[in-house]
Amino acid sequence: MEASSLSKTFFLFVLLLATLGQGYGSAGTCVDFYKSTCPSVESIVQSAVRAAVKANPTIAPGGHTIGTAACAFFSYRLYNFNNTKKPDPDINPSFLPKLRSLCPENGVNALRRVALDTGSVNSFGSSFYDNLKKGRGVIESDAKLWSDPTTQVFVKQFLGLRGLHGLKFDVEFGRAMVKMGNIGVKTGTQGEIRRVCAAINR
Repeated sequence: MEASSLSKTFFLFVLLLATLGQGYGSAGTCVDFYKSTCPSVESIVQSAVRAAVKANPTIAPGGHTIGTAACAFFSYRLYNFNNTKKPDPDINPSFLPKLRSLCPENGVNALRRVALDTGSVNSFGSSFYDNLKKGRGVIESDAKLWSDPTTQVFVKQFLGLRGLHGLKFDVEFGRAMVKMGNIGVKTGTQGEIRRVCAAINR
């Protein structure tokens, strides 16, 4: 499947996720919206998304529990963080040699892709947060989720630490996708259904 097709499939997948759990007549999205005009659309999209994700698991939506990042985007953390000529202190010293071996300082492997969730690159789940707790966050913003007290509490909840009421990552992720899908939803005669996703109708 070509990159453009994957992008369109992913876009449709996000729209489909946004419909889950929404009732009829709500101000946002709803299940079976196209029941009369295109009754098979949900099953068609689900089938296409399953096939696309099976072919390339890293295109699934986000949360960084699936996917990779190029060395060029985070290698500064390994050698000269904030111009200190030292690595980012948020990186576990035992994890640093592995990252450096994948991303040498000379930049020869700048385009090499590194798993964001070490040991679970193609598996959706909360192991990503366990890696953050262990100082194995690859991207700086991910590592800050643990080092910043404001966001650390949520990481702990996903991991069920210190007696905090645990959150189920897959459930909360689904809820977040629904909320995002309902941001700025156009209804009635607002907007248009595009014939080509990348261009307005003419």
